[in-house]
Amino acid sequence: MFAADTPKPSEEFPTELASRRLERAGRQLFYILEESAPDFAELRTGAPIRTVVRIPSGALLYHSVEAGFHLCCATPQDQVTELIARMTEGIDDLRPAVRYSLLPRRSYLSRYAAAAAASVQPPTVEHGSEDDDITEGSPYTMNSATDATAELSGLMRAALGVDGLHYVAYYAAGVPTCTVDIFRHPALRTHFGAFTTPQQRRDKYSLLGQLLPGVTRRMNTSLHALLEGQIHQIVLNMEQGAVYFQHLQERHYLLGISLDHSRPAEADRHIERLGSELTSD
Repeated sequence: MFAADTPKPSEEFPTELASRRLERAGRQLFYILEESAPDFAELRTGAPIRTVVRIPSGALLYHSVEAGFHLCCATPQDQVTELIARMTEGIDDLRPAVRYSLLPRRSYLSRYAAAAAASVQPPTVEHGSEDDDITEGSPYTMNSATDATAELSGLMRAALGVDGLHYVAYYAAGVPTCTVDIFRHPALRTHFGAFTTPQQRRDKYSLLGQLLPGVTRRMNTSLHALLEGQIHQIVLNMEQGAVYFQHLQERHYLLGISLDHSRPAEADRHIERLGSELTSD
């Protein structure tokens, strides 16, 4: 069941059209998210709780209350923060704890991994591993293409922090040009174990980043009747952590990961600032 909520009448969201379009958009978004659910189950992040899809003039918010019950709202850009707070308020009282599981169906990534690997040539990278950190004892691990600039890697490192983003990747033409993470930080040890190692997460996120443009194109097509304009950011809030897709320019984008989304404003602020820095002249 979907509960659709529309904002006050405006040029972007006329009341007479919003209700049906919003419900249809919510259902389309549900189907797209369902395809990716097994991938997050494999990473043990839990189920998607809230999705924010932003365009220049507004945003679509999709919130899971419990199995089979979802809230979907559209809002102008200047009211996104307020609406997120309104949707979140009282949700925990409505939504019972939803436990994730390794689903028996094939995931989006597993179905398209072979095609993606065949169509995308891996970049020439410097050896980046847990034994090749920026400085001795540093929590940072970086992989970068040979043509990646020191300025790029510096900006990406500066965007990371224990209370915000823990992984960020810069993609050009679908290829990860530079990735930086702080998975080695002692404060993040509880997020890893025998079944989810830092390198397993890096590998999974790398593939996820190559496939997200295709998911974004599907969302653009599905949501166009409601939100006129190209998607420039998608935020997937999970039971544990969050995933950010930030469009920069033609075929250039960021993938950001927060393993612990207890302070969402920090991660939101850092991904948006990094995006602005990388697109400024």
